[in-house]
Amino acid sequence: MALIKNEIPILEFDSEAQAVLMPRCGLDYRFTKKAVMLFMEPEIEEYVSNNRCEIIGKFESVTKTFFVYKTLHNGVEITFCQAPLGGAGAVQIMEQLIAGGVNEIIAAGCCGALVEDVERDFFVPTKALRQEGTSYHYLPPAREVEVDERAVKAIEKALIKNNKSYRKCKTWTTDGFYRETKEMVLYRKEEGYSVVEMECASMAACAKMRGVIFGQLLFTADSLANIEEHNERNWGNEHFGYAMKLAFDAVMEVQC
Repeated sequence: MALIKNEIPILEFDSEAQAVLMPRCGLDYRFTKKAVMLFMEPEIEEYVSNNRCEIIGKFESVTKTFFVYKTLHNGVEITFCQAPLGGAGAVQIMEQLIAGGVNEIIAAGCCGALVEDVERDFFVPTKALRQEGTSYHYLPPAREVEVDERAVKAIEKALIKNNKSYRKCKTWTTDGFYRETKEMVLYRKEEGYSVVEMECASMAACAKMRGVIFGQLLFTADSLANIEEHNERNWGNEHFGYAMKLAFDAVMEVQC
């Protein structure tokens, strides 16, 4: 496939996998096959303080340094790190993990509920709406991107083993945190999207292009189910630590 041009820049696409600037930037990090990307910070710091972890890499950005850790979970070495908010930043970290040898990735974080739920309900996306920008650099234009079924099954197995109920769903990935208007929310609900977040479509597209396995575990924080009144609840703050544990369990279940 050659370079596809379009009057609308976001619809332009080049299937060439090699770019002028590629990850690694001269670094020689080697990571484990299995990795977890976590949209959280205090919970990572607490885990590192209370468990045997080794720093095996770091990614420096203009805003902060992201440390990459290795730990032993159920007898298997896994890599884990914090993921930044938003598809573009998350994929930048993801690319560097893949370049270091990772090929099975589970992400975990919170989302907004579009349907009636209880704060901390678990959702497993099977498809993500591409209303963001990053995925269009990795896959030809399309409305949705599918999440790898192998990762979906792995997350389901982890939830079942931990006796946790969950719902498989379609997720709305958007860059516009403050552009979730009433009409747009209603439209997405009518289309069958259950939750909203900012990274899944981007990460799923990157994984598909790079040929690695990716899945995401989501738990609900705030709620947009009632469009007349946004309910912040507690932003899911009490549940990040357990989501981390489930993500560790899930990556163990991934079968290539």
